[in-house]
Parts: sequence; C-alpha cells; structure tokens
Amino acid sequence: MATIQEHFLFVTDPMQSHIDPARRLAVRVAAAMPNARVTFSTAVSGHRDMFPHLTSPDGEVVQGVVSYIPYSDGFDGGFKFNPAEAHGVGAGAYRERAREVGSETLASVVARLARRGHPVTRVVYTALVGWVPAVARAHGVPAALYWVKPATVFAVYYHYFHGHGALLDSSCCASDVADPHAAAVVRLPGLPPLKADALPSLASMASPGSRNYLTLDMLRDIFVALDEHTPTVLVDTFDALEPEALRAVPRFNLVAVGPVVVEEPCRPCVELFQPNDATAYVDWLDTKPARSVVFVSLGSVLSLSKRQDEELRRGLEATGRPYLLVARKGNNGGGGGQGMVVEWCNQTKVLSHGAVGCFVTHCRWDSTLESITGGVPMVAVPRWADQPTVAALVEASAGVGVRAWVDGDGVVGRGELRRCVEMVMGSTDSASAVRARAECWGQRAKEAAAVGGTSQRNLRAFASGL
Repeated sequence: MATIQEHFLFVTDPMQSHIDPARRLAVRVAAAMPNARVTFSTAVSGHRDMFPHLTSPDGEVVQGVVSYIPYSDGFDGGFKFNPAEAHGVGAGAYRERAREVGSETLASVVARLARRGHPVTRVVYTALVGWVPAVARAHGVPAALYWVKPATVFAVYYHYFHGHGALLDSSCCASDVADPHAAAVVRLPGLPPLKADALPSLASMASPGSRNYLTLDMLRDIFVALDEHTPTVLVDTFDALEPEALRAVPRFNLVAVGPVVVEEPCRPCVELFQPNDATAYVDWLDTKPARSVVFVSLGSVLSLSKRQDEELRRGLEATGRPYLLVARKGNNGGGGGQGMVVEWCNQTKVLSHGAVGCFVTHCRWDSTLESITGGVPMVAVPRWADQPTVAALVEASAGVGVRAWVDGDGVVGRGELRRCVEMVMGSTDSASAVRARAECWGQRAKEAAAVGGTSQRNLRAFASGL
C-alpha cells in the first residue's frame, strides 16, 4: 500500500502579527520535511494584503515550498471592531460569523486538497481561529496550536481562565501607580514572580468597550478547546529564553520552535504592505557607523497622540544620534538633519543591519524576537494587551533593554526617552553590560534555530510525528 505523503495545513486569522510568524514556521516545516507538502491558509482579507497584485485576488499562490489558499471568514473586505460606533460590527457578531463561515470554507479547502490527491495530514493553527480544530477533527486530522507569543504569556492567560482571574484583574488595576518600582508582585503557579506592571492589561481587556475585548473572548474559546483535547502547543520562543514558562502548565506539551525570524530558507511571500520604492532607508543605514542608529517603530494598530509624536521626535533629536523612525501615513514628516522618517521598512532587515544600535519598540513579540536575534538592545514602550509582559522579559529576564515609563497621560516624555536610549547606547558600564547581554542572547537565539539547535530539533521531532 502506498504511503500517504505528509501534508501540513497552516491556518491563521488575517492579522499581520499572526500571519508573519505562521508563514515563517510553515517554511521551516517545509525545510525540515523536504518530502512533505505545506499549504498556508489565511482569511481572504489577509491573503489580499499578502498578494495585492494578483489578477485573481482570492486565487491560489505557490511561492517556493509553500502553497497559499485562502478561506473566507465572512469579512472578505476586512474587519474593524469599533464598539463606539452604532454601525460597527460587535465582537460577538464577528466571532460567530467568522466561526460559521470560516468552518465551512476551510472545510472546502481541505476537501479540495483531498480531491487533488493531497489530503491534509496535520493542521497547525494560531490562537484567534479556535474553530479550526473542530474542522480538523471532522476530517480525521490531528491539530496543533501555534502560540506566536511568549510561553510566559500563555501561562498567564491559562491561569487567568483557570481560577486566577480575580487576582490578575485586581493586580492589573493595582499596577497603575506613580512609582513603577513600587508595583506589587504577583505569584502564579510555575512562573517566577511577576510585577503587576508586567502583566497583560487583563482588566481593561475584559471591558466590552475595549479594542481587546474580542481578543480576550476568542482566547477564552481557545483555552476551552485546549482543556478538552490537550494538543501539542508550538511556541515561538526557545528553551534557553523561557525555561520555566515552558514548563509552567504541566498538562500541556509546550514545544519551543523559535525564533522563526532567523534566516528563512527561502522567501515565502511578498512583504506585507511593502512600497515599490522602499530602498532608500537601507542606503541611508549604509552610510552610518556601526551600532550608531536608534531605530523606532511603535506599531501600526494604535496611532500616536499628537503630544506623544512631538515628545518622541524631540527626544530623538535630543539624543544627538542618527535615528530611523517608522511613522504612519500622514504623520511621517521629515526627520531633520540627523534622522530619517519612513512609512514602511523591512524590520527584519533593519534589525540585522550593523548600523542599528538600539530598537525603541512597543514590544510585539515577533518584533522583540527579531531584535533579540539581531543582538540589538531595546527601549521597551509597551502600549496594550500582553506587551507589558514582553517588556518585562526584555528588561528583567533577558536584561537586553530598559522599559520607558509614561506620565499620567500615558506619554513617554522626551527626557525619559533620551535617558533610556543612553542606558543602552551610552558609555557607562551598565550600558556596555546591556549591549554585551544583547549580543550573547542574539548568538543563543541563532544557535537554537540553526540546524542541530534545540528549536530545530524540536520542530523536526514534531513534524516527524515523534
């Protein structure tokens, strides 16, 4: 009897922060299993963003070792939850429609692949498509969760949904203190002590008016499903970085397979939102001395207030160092004599450039891993959700950066920004120590993802079914 070819189907929601690490992992699985097929499926809106120049925008794309086939979540034009608007789609409405339409259309994708003679044998899904395992089970296919955040965040959310919700809600509220160093300490099973200001903003996320309310609701669904079926959980981290957190929830098998940002075997798809002429910033970086540039990117989801934008630019100018600032459209004026302001850049390429000496970041996890892998120290400016936890990993756990503190209006002042930049780029012994640790962790990250490294071995064992 002929052996069925292994066929991995990766499924994710249309968020860029989930698409990017999932597609990178898909390419790594293809590299680890050269005889296997790998298919990647995101919602139509995400597929269109990935491949904006297709004649048939919803059609199948084959790039390198991965085939891309979209499913529909019922919001092919994209979805924006805004509870303040009467005409906005509510969180519950989105979740139910995405589950209903997504389940039906993904099942069609699986059936289409089977008719071609390439049945799916393994499914890997990200956190906000909690309906995917049911589709996989209906087709007799095992499914694994790919957690694209730190293992520490997985453990915190697990405990939030398993008897520690009141403690975490009250601790989050207590973290709003004038002196950040006076924050209370929270102890959760399996984890080292965490300061309250290092916890996800769970209390505010639980409010129906929060932009993260939908995320928390869908995470609850994920953990309900995990409790029922206890699948393997692949985590975008590496063993040396989070040894305790990877073992903090013993009932689940958390497998470190990151960082997936390290030297992809081939380019899996076009860069999202990439302008056709996006090369000037690389030429500019090429003219700067080694480790001299402050790179700043505070995310594309939340816009900066007018005051924060002003304080940010004034603070960068006050450092006296060259800087590269990524600013949203309509807010990307010139950077003055010492800086360059762009609407978009290839962040991985920037953070691996020898001229970059510091990364001012909002602490999205994939951005943080890119910086760790590049050996670039960080100034952490967490803004929402689980970013404070990532900031704590940067500052307290790995020691590769410092956290900038905000005033009563939630603004990082120019003086605070300058102080933090000097703490990682200055000439003091403590700044030199931060840079040395960043270089060390960069090497450890590369070793974990390299052939024979811990994460590469973990991934190969998973892909081989061991």
